[in-house]
Amino acid sequence: MTDDAIEREILIHATIDHVWSLVSRTGFWIGDDLHFDVEASEGETVVIDTPAYGRFPVRVERLEPPRHAAYRASGSPDEDPTEANSTLVEFTLIERDGGVVVRLRESGFVNLPGTEASRDAQRDDNIGGWVTQLERLRRVAERASAR
Repeated sequence: MTDDAIEREILIHATIDHVWSLVSRTGFWIGDDLHFDVEASEGETVVIDTPAYGRFPVRVERLEPPRHAAYRASGSPDEDPTEANSTLVEFTLIERDGGVVVRLRESGFVNLPGTEASRDAQRDDNIGGWVTQLERLRRVAERASAR
């Protein structure tokens, strides 16, 4: 494995408070649909249930409104997230150019169970997944801001 982290960013034309109201929803990015109905506090674990992929526990690590949210997301359905079986998903919000840059960082792939090849495959899958999920986030945030 050459890199333990995925890093992406996207510019969203909305207020930082509005974008924060979305990224502070635990596990919103899991599955084929965005989940903006789940709230949790630091230290709490919630389970995101997806028809296609199963049940994924997500623990809130840090919420620093309106700038930073960090979550620990299990790489396998039904496993409580620990440092040995999960990745750390972080969102940092920066006001810029009349909108908000959302910086995503997912790290911890080297700690996941399995072979190096399986960890690389999971990381590669997530690279493509983040492109899709960040674009969905942008569309939802900008559509709501345009109202």
